[in-house]
Amino acid sequence: MRVAASTTMIRPPSDVLRDAVAAAVMAPSSHNTQPWRFHIAGATLDLFADPARRLYAIDPESRQQVQSCGCALYNARVAVRAMGFEDEVTVMLVDGDQPHHLASLHLGALHIPDELDHMRIEAIGNRHTNRRAFVRAPVPPEDIEALVAEAACEGATLARLDPDQKTALAQLIDEADRMHLANRGYRAELERWLATPGSLRRDGIPFVEKEYGSHLPFTVHRAVEAQDFARSVGALEQQLVIDAPVVAVIATQSDDPAAWLASGQALEAVLLRATALGLSAAFLDQVLEVPELRARVASLVPGIGYPQMVVRIGLAAEPIRRAAPRRSVADVLD
Repeated sequence: MRVAASTTMIRPPSDVLRDAVAAAVMAPSSHNTQPWRFHIAGATLDLFADPARRLYAIDPESRQQVQSCGCALYNARVAVRAMGFEDEVTVMLVDGDQPHHLASLHLGALHIPDELDHMRIEAIGNRHTNRRAFVRAPVPPEDIEALVAEAACEGATLARLDPDQKTALAQLIDEADRMHLANRGYRAELERWLATPGSLRRDGIPFVEKEYGSHLPFTVHRAVEAQDFARSVGALEQQLVIDAPVVAVIATQSDDPAAWLASGQALEAVLLRATALGLSAAFLDQVLEVPELRARVASLVPGIGYPQMVVRIGLAAEPIRRAAPRRSVADVLD
């Protein structure tokens, strides 16, 4: 998708912004809930959190929902720049009349897309969350530096964990999985967002992409309710962390909705650069869903601030069987 700035002058702003929404819906989100809605008014695209898609048991503070919307906002910004306009963003979050209004993206002055713009827009369609094991091969230091720089550009810190920190984090993730899956409400919400094979739904995580998954549709409920489910999931996630070439924490210096939105944009910036470098990534945010464990993650990297996401990064060991489905532009655009 390479559009010169001169070709955008004859396009109505609504067409440009509709294409920006098409890029936004490709963003990752917690449990692939895709918890966003958009509205176009003139040359402005408004972003809203969709309360109907909030995870009340998994994400009681809506931190992950706002962060997911930040990922979508970043994709929309990338698309706007690739189509030849500056991306002017106003963070809302304080509108009492519209409490779910997170941000507005306005088409700014004409902009000539550069190589980074082209790289990012092409990476949007190629990026997929890879929840399986990675090849045990090191990631080049210059690639890690590029990821750190992407996060910094969006006001966040990406800190790579050393082997001892990884081991400690793996134990915390195991603890988080066991704690969560002992909660019936948490299990029920998780089950709701696991998509069975053959499902026509346009959201949720394909169950087959979970390493504890199966090709049999009736096993979703059986697996989640199995007596040893928490133990097996915790052990699996723990090993994935230990074996990952890179495990990193994305953090911000404040911990409010504006910081959550910024961390989502930083996360997507990192993911798109990783994709362009041929790398895959997966999320480990369950450990940040428990305040006590989140504080312990922060203590692993003194001075990092507030952890907003944990990611593991590396080369995919095998292709993704089924990419997470996506809702259409018509589904999310008012």
